Amino acid sequence: MKYDELLKSFSSRPFFETADLLTLFPEDEARVLPRLSRWVGAGKLVRLRRGKYMLPTLYQAQAPHPFYISNYLYSPSYISLYTALEYFKLIPEHTHLIQAVTTRDTRHWQTPSGNFHYHSLKTNRFSGYSLEQMGNHAQQNALIASPEKALVDICLLNCGEWDVKRWRSLRLQNTEVLDPDNLFEYTRIIPSKKLARGIRALIHVLKETK
Repeated sequence: MKYDELLKSFSSRPFFETADLLTLFPEDEARVLPRLSRWVGAGKLVRLRRGKYMLPTLYQAQAPHPFYISNYLYSPSYISLYTALEYFKLIPEHTHLIQAVTTRDTRHWQTPSGNFHYHSLKTNRFSGYSLEQMGNHAQQNALIASPEKALVDICLLNCGEWDVKRWRSLRLQNTEVLDPDNLFEYTRIIPSKKLARGIRALIHVLKETK
């Protein structure tokens, strides 16, 4: 396997795994892995995590959106929490960490394409997300929590109570996109006294912004 052959095979797709290479190129894994490490060191490949790689932007036919990378890096997962709030312009701050929710263990990866953090959530609470189209190419799209579910996830996954003062500290803006009925619906389908208290406090804050 030569680097030119790898480029030809993967320039039209953003990611590949070691198993993909071993399928395409009939070489022994013991010879392939050191070669991949050398290419990573030379900047010819980007290692996202063990066994998962991406071509540098220079060699990609279409640069993938960081949210798309997040979905791929650890699946199943969807963008949520403060990253989703920033995406929907609900908070003024820029979040450097890309936050997502998963049904798997909590994990974190720091890569040349961004810092990705995944919060573990129970399977019966893994909902409220959809595919958002951020461009005209599939690699620009990603699974993202609704604005309401991002707030619910924040309440569920952060320690401590989310009272009025704590919600105010987020400096929520553009709150007209939030549907109070959807927020209350999550308190019905997710049995959590903490969430119920938090959503009541959030609704109080939303009324203040009108």
